[in-house]
Amino acid sequence: MCPLYPFHLVLLYLCLLLPLLLAVVEGSEELLQAVAGRGPPRLSFLPPEVDRLTAGEFKAVKLLCEDCPDPRELLDGFPDGLRLALMSDDPRVATVEHELWKEDKGMEEEDDGPKGAGEILLDLSELAASGEANGTSWTVPFKLHANFLGFAKVSAEVRTASPSSSSSPLVAARAQEPLKVSAVRFKTLESKLFAYSVAALISLAYVNMGCALDLDVVRQTVRRPVGPAIGFACQFVVMPLLSFALGQAVFDTAPMQLGLFVTGTSPGGGASNIWTLMFGGNLDLSVTMTAVSTFAAFGMMPLWIFSLGRVIFDESEIVIPYYKICTYAFCLVVPLSLGLLIARYLPRVSKFLVRVLKPLSLFLILFILVFGVYAHLYMFKIMTWKVVLAGMGLPWLGFAFGCTLARICRRPIEDVIAIAIETGVQNTGMSIFILWFTLDHPMGDLAGES
Repeated sequence: MCPLYPFHLVLLYLCLLLPLLLAVVEGSEELLQAVAGRGPPRLSFLPPEVDRLTAGEFKAVKLLCEDCPDPRELLDGFPDGLRLALMSDDPRVATVEHELWKEDKGMEEEDDGPKGAGEILLDLSELAASGEANGTSWTVPFKLHANFLGFAKVSAEVRTASPSSSSSPLVAARAQEPLKVSAVRFKTLESKLFAYSVAALISLAYVNMGCALDLDVVRQTVRRPVGPAIGFACQFVVMPLLSFALGQAVFDTAPMQLGLFVTGTSPGGGASNIWTLMFGGNLDLSVTMTAVSTFAAFGMMPLWIFSLGRVIFDESEIVIPYYKICTYAFCLVVPLSLGLLIARYLPRVSKFLVRVLKPLSLFLILFILVFGVYAHLYMFKIMTWKVVLAGMGLPWLGFAFGCTLARICRRPIEDVIAIAIETGVQNTGMSIFILWFTLDHPMGDLAGES
């Protein structure tokens, strides 16, 4: 006797019924097309792609259907009717909307709620009554709304209406190619004010730093550039290799790997001087290292980007921000020079500016943390554990390597602090500039903000 008795009888009947079930489904689809008396319908979008639609705006799109079944001829064969389904694979980025759908939902033009939905179902009999789905060719206009930066795909299909939730609808036609959508972010007034305010406050802080600089110490540092040499090795040898390895280990996509790598090849940023001052590091060494790394970026950034960067990304020409480097060097040298002039010709004013340097630096840090988060709240929507891991891992690895190398070279604790911070804090403005002009948006925004 069979060891599965009596369950083998059930399995046998299921195996016999499976081909019959497949035949019924296939026959129903052929019946649907036969009732229409035509070949398989063809669905397509016009335009086939919507590129760089600004978040908060919409675009009118048309769905074209050729050799489609006439809804008025299908009422007898399919009493439950046919429906046109428009679906977005990521409603967070893009949604769809149609006037009939709004009427069914009881929505008005002045409603302030979310625009559209991730999936809308339109009754073809209602579309026929409105004149949008008549005969063998349909042209159904709808609105495509961009909600947030990113990519989405909108698909369309004609299906039978399900009389109950237990039965699955039969698909009569499906768009062969989805509508590809890319949405870019809207630059708010808060983000612009934040950028201008930070630039003004950092320039003011550099004036105060110029007053606090000791030119004799700077000259001695330049004559025996042990500290700048350690910083140069950390910034332009260790950090690019670390960012490349970390990007390969964490991210799966080339644009995200390129974003992290470009950040690792950037010179030290203005915030490094402020953090060095706040933690009691050698400010003279920090400013000297910032100046050296900024001017060295003219040669070192192209060297790394056009060598190791090509291993990551070779689809378009990578733009080196020479103008941005010159602008940052100008914004570094001019305020420092102004501070040195104040220290020489207005000693009383210089003493006051030195006295308020730490409170000003603390205010600048708090301003960046509070107002910066408020102005860029959208960034939290695109944060994943990979972005957090890479974004926090790269600077802390830089701190660790800079501190270790400075300790090995037996530098004073003030120099160790300055070298570690200068290594870990990069000029992200340059990397964002490169990504914006190298990658197609919104990928440039996604890679830059991440």
